[in-house]
Amino acid sequence: MSDENLFGFLRHVAARADLLDTLKTRSMDEVTAIAEDLGYPYTKPEFDSLIWDLERRLATNRGEDFDPQFSLWQTMWGKYYLEYLVHDVIASVDETGATR
Repeated sequence: MSDENLFGFLRHVAARADLLDTLKTRSMDEVTAIAEDLGYPYTKPEFDSLIWDLERRLATNRGEDFDPQFSLWQTMWGKYYLEYLVHDVIASVDETGATR
């Protein structure tokens, strides 16, 4: 259920530019608490495990190595991490059909 909550939360934030703008500079603990308040509870260990596994699978689906040259990481420069997740990772999941 936590993976559904995490991806539901990221998609929720992706659809709300105002919420993303509010959250992008907040700490992980603050964002996690807000996610829970919005009905999308997950823990930091669950977040770490799910996101790293997802990025590995995305690299495979994109035909890339999961290393420091992974192309999605290049899109992260100049962005906050939450912006990268909701705009780049979630879009790539949808584009490649990567499963959770």
